[in-house]
Amino acid sequence: MAGNWNNSPALDDEGFVETENADDEAMEVSNQQADSEVDEVLNGPQATVFYVPDIQPNMTSSDISGKDYSKSEVEDLMKSEPYQKKIATCHLCHVCWFDGNFTKDCHECGGYPLTRPCPICLGQCDEVWHRNIKMSHAFHEAQWDGVCTLPQDEQQAYFLRNHTEASEDTLTESLQDLHTS
Repeated sequence: MAGNWNNSPALDDEGFVETENADDEAMEVSNQQADSEVDEVLNGPQATVFYVPDIQPNMTSSDISGKDYSKSEVEDLMKSEPYQKKIATCHLCHVCWFDGNFTKDCHECGGYPLTRPCPICLGQCDEVWHRNIKMSHAFHEAQWDGVCTLPQDEQQAYFLRNHTEASEDTLTESLQDLHTS
């Protein structure tokens, strides 16, 4: 693959190997469901994922019939441990967050696996934030979902203390930058 600096296959944002042939795995949606299965959101028949394998010229129609997967079967698959391990794996350093692993200096890991203490007050509010896996992969930088429960003024004080440098050298450099500009 051009532009790939190593010999490992390229991964898309969901952690799956990207292929150069888009027809490798065709997915179709079939509306051939019993009337009793109604999609709650669309108020219509529930869609089914239909998997069709890679079609070769010498295959018969029985070889390519595929299998119907109901919405609940797909949801069960997505909740399975192997799928979760695949999705919850860092694209940069390849450690599995699902197993509680992370790389300290990796931007996508951000120093934590799937959960972390509140980053605003460094855990003083006892809230646990959860990794936004999709956004972490998309930006290759740790993204977290959560809320700090401390009052706003305390949050600001923690933020200023944790995210600003107040050393004498930093202040001296800042004053010199102001003087020369």
